[in-house]
Amino acid sequence: MKLRLFNPGCELEVANGSPYFQLPKNPAIIEEDLSVLPMFFSGDGDYIAVNQIPNEDFISFWRNYYNVCFIKSDSCHINSDSRLDGFEPWGYSPRAWFLAERFKSMFPENYGFGFKPPQKMLFNRKTSTELFDRFIDKAKQSDIYPTEQQSPFVTNDAKHAIEYFNYATNRFGGVVFKALYGSSGRGVRIFRRNDLSSNILQWTNFVIKTHGGVECEPLYHKVRDFSAHFDIVGHKPVFRGFSRFETTESGFYRCSKVKKFNDIEFFDTSVAENFVNKLKLCLALSPYCNIYNGPLGIDCMVYSENEGGLRINPCVEVNCRYSMGRLAIEIEHLVSENSTADFYVLQDDEIEQFAQQKPVFDCGRLVSGFLRMTPDNSQRFAAGILAKPLN
Repeated sequence: MKLRLFNPGCELEVANGSPYFQLPKNPAIIEEDLSVLPMFFSGDGDYIAVNQIPNEDFISFWRNYYNVCFIKSDSCHINSDSRLDGFEPWGYSPRAWFLAERFKSMFPENYGFGFKPPQKMLFNRKTSTELFDRFIDKAKQSDIYPTEQQSPFVTNDAKHAIEYFNYATNRFGGVVFKALYGSSGRGVRIFRRNDLSSNILQWTNFVIKTHGGVECEPLYHKVRDFSAHFDIVGHKPVFRGFSRFETTESGFYRCSKVKKFNDIEFFDTSVAENFVNKLKLCLALSPYCNIYNGPLGIDCMVYSENEGGLRINPCVEVNCRYSMGRLAIEIEHLVSENSTADFYVLQDDEIEQFAQQKPVFDCGRLVSGFLRMTPDNSQRFAAGILAKPLN
């Protein structure tokens, strides 16, 4: 049995470094509203640490699919008769280990607690740019991947960042700046024209000061987002499949297809096999395999060149943790084989709109409608599957 915890702000927690770090308001609300999501990765008898125990109707429904025990993350009354053999948060961080310490009596005496300082580099975008460069070096004879001129780079000098801003907006039609710690659209600024403002300068200087640098890359003309999912097991990458997802114009996560894919859309199946093999080789030589074991997702992109050809960006960012795309793969068994479905993270008025589409089941699997996967007492966010029958 494992203890599981939802901490989607793990990158911010790692960047801060303090086990007592308090998340900003929005990530804190997401964490509270969606705290049950680790249930969908769980094994029999796992414990899910949540801010608030779900109501009995929610527990009763999902017990038909997952045999888990919900426990409050701030619990002071722990059943010492229960025993755990592992801790799997959404992502490892100093704060996650601090929360796990409250349940230390449930673990074996020799269980290793605590965040290892070298693991901080796994969440730094400088490490993901090195993975990108390694991949491009291995694939430089191919015409379906970016050129070396399109490689991202990290700088701690605002002057260099602004020089690249002017170059990339003229050369590629836009530029993307990223804070070194962040994911799912957080800490990302997308600029589609050469309009250097005081706000850009201020944000760039702030990111360099607080994160130690900023990642700069050209703006790609995106056609499709997708992710390649791995488990690092015994310090070796094991491929688990591709997921396809959508984001907003600002880069925030929107939804994923509830299905595992073994191909890359628009390309021959042989391309996907070669792509995965190259990623495995690159991962095996990286810190991701050297100092980490656990889930890992690499966000990728199919994009178009000015002349109309399609290429693959092999590493938009690396998520050294669980992700919504990986979750969408894991819940495929909840949907009828005769339906198509998307996993959504919703907020505010969207929740009521989706909830009007009542779920229809056949043999315990969703055929159509919206199946909510989080309790209905959320402040702002909810998650669930929207399905419809195949034509």
